[in-house]
Amino acid sequence: MADYNVQITEGAGSAPMKKGNYSVTAIANGYEATTLSPSTYTAAETEGTGAFTISANGVLTIVFNETGAAGGTPVISGSVVMTDATGATQYGSPVNISATGEAVFNNVPYSSETPYVLHFVQLATDDGHNLFDGAITVNLSSENQTEYVVNSPIATQHITLADANYSGLPVAGATLVFTGEQ
Repeated sequence: MADYNVQITEGAGSAPMKKGNYSVTAIANGYEATTLSPSTYTAAETEGTGAFTISANGVLTIVFNETGAAGGTPVISGSVVMTDATGATQYGSPVNISATGEAVFNNVPYSSETPYVLHFVQLATDDGHNLFDGAITVNLSSENQTEYVVNSPIATQHITLADANYSGLPVAGATLVFTGEQ
């Protein structure tokens, strides 16, 4: 029986194979080969499909604070999720940001030779900080890695309300209600 190498690009690949039973091993940058599941595949005479999973053992800690560096005032709640580069497709469940500003992602792939590129989007932050806008890109090159992300403190907005008919006459005892994204 022949051996076949199926090149996987963006999670998928294909190759013509003779029908038969095969043991399967993986060579996957940033992943633990021993976690491949299943470890066997049966090819039929007709076109077939196989679905495999594999795990990594890296740990990424993303720290959200006011400086984007160690020691900044932390965000005390919120959430963040792994996504594609555009932020449109989510991978896995959101991870909560702790009271120390940390969101910990376990079992992430890493490689010191060719860093593994992952993307994240912050979904929520606490009431005292602005949400990070856009995708957070991380190059994972070590088993335990920490990255810092700035969440600027909210700023006071100074608002005036004047009478439309009498120039300069301030309106007293009113409330303006601003509804929008939060």
